[in-house]
Amino acid sequence: MRRSIGAAAGAFLLALSLFPSPASPVLYIDINAPGGKRMPIAVADVAVGSGDPSLSRGIPTILSADLALTDLFDLIPPTAHLETVTAAHFSGKPLSFPGWKMIGAEAVVIGTVSARGDRLSIEMRLYDVTQGTLLVGKRDTVAPTQIRSFVHKFANEIVYTFTGVRGVFGTEIAFSARSGKSKGKEIYIVGMDGQDLRKVTDNRSFNLFPRWSPDGQWLAYTSYRTGAPNVYLRNVSNGTEKEVVRFGGSKAPGGFSPDGVWLYAGVSQAGNSDIFRFRVVGGAAEKVADGWGLEVSPSPSPDGRRIAFVSDRGGSPQVYVKTIGVAGETRISTGTGYATSPSWSSAGDRIAYTARSGGRFVVAPLAPDGTGLPAVASEADGDCEDPSFSPDGRSLVYTYRKRGYSALKIIASDGRRQRTLVSGLGDAGSPAWSPGR
Repeated sequence: MRRSIGAAAGAFLLALSLFPSPASPVLYIDINAPGGKRMPIAVADVAVGSGDPSLSRGIPTILSADLALTDLFDLIPPTAHLETVTAAHFSGKPLSFPGWKMIGAEAVVIGTVSARGDRLSIEMRLYDVTQGTLLVGKRDTVAPTQIRSFVHKFANEIVYTFTGVRGVFGTEIAFSARSGKSKGKEIYIVGMDGQDLRKVTDNRSFNLFPRWSPDGQWLAYTSYRTGAPNVYLRNVSNGTEKEVVRFGGSKAPGGFSPDGVWLYAGVSQAGNSDIFRFRVVGGAAEKVADGWGLEVSPSPSPDGRRIAFVSDRGGSPQVYVKTIGVAGETRISTGTGYATSPSWSSAGDRIAYTARSGGRFVVAPLAPDGTGLPAVASEADGDCEDPSFSPDGRSLVYTYRKRGYSALKIIASDGRRQRTLVSGLGDAGSPAWSPGR
């Protein structure tokens, strides 16, 4: 792992310091090296230029929590910091880089906040401690309620600067769950850091299988609000809705094409279920995959050329891959057990799915050609189901179930670390990770 940048690269980044990260970042961390050394980084207390000092208190906590979730950084504890950052450090006063280096930091983040009426002027900077150079900075004027979003975006800039891969902070996860003693299920959304949980639907019916549009503005989902399972599109910002699938019996959306033009869904007719795609604007329908068995759970590939789906044509549910517009499909899951809920990674190199193993359900990945990989998520006392990849492909969200209990968990795609995202809601399931922001 490289620990510093050359003078020329440093000057280049300094010139772009208050703009988005450069297109070709200098790479410090290899995210493809499991167990590699993590970057020691200090997140200093944020200075207040004017206004209530409490405005700044949550910022280091949010940023440190974001960086800790990546497993790429070692956070230097604030009790070890030797220098107090002030507003003067943003108007010419130099940082004491030897002091930050003395406590083991290889990078340091500083920030300042000033009140501007009912808005806040916020600026954050990331420095290479070894070279004493500014790597990236971000400045904006936001409402107090937008501070968390601003910090998430800067955390993404830090991850990109050090790895060349866009971070996923600020992304969200949609899922269905039962609230309290309600008999139905509603759609919820929660931030990938477990914050900002909110209910999206509230119609006391069954609302299932949320799926994000590529721009993150719409959710497709199935609702029984009228007594029949219809598929709706809901704008997550303003709550407007429209119905998009108007025929057939049971209907369940599976995902959007990468350009957002098509919504794929499994639709049952006369006791059989086939895969269709529907134009989001206009509603025209095309059959994509059919057969004598049940075809459900379509997951489009990132390039839009293929879909993964589930069929029981061989006697048990298995995962198949089909090229759109080309006859035939290929079964990629193996054995005679049980394989459902495929989810394609953003790079197109893996398909995660739910498999049965040893009497339990586990989350396992496959290559699109059917090459098997070790299970990612398994529990001795419960089931792991319904995986969905993060936009960067480094993590999966899935449902954990055991008798009388359910939770959403996030696990690294190599299975090395895991955390609980949401618990306490009944019958949580069908999580879907939003696209990058």
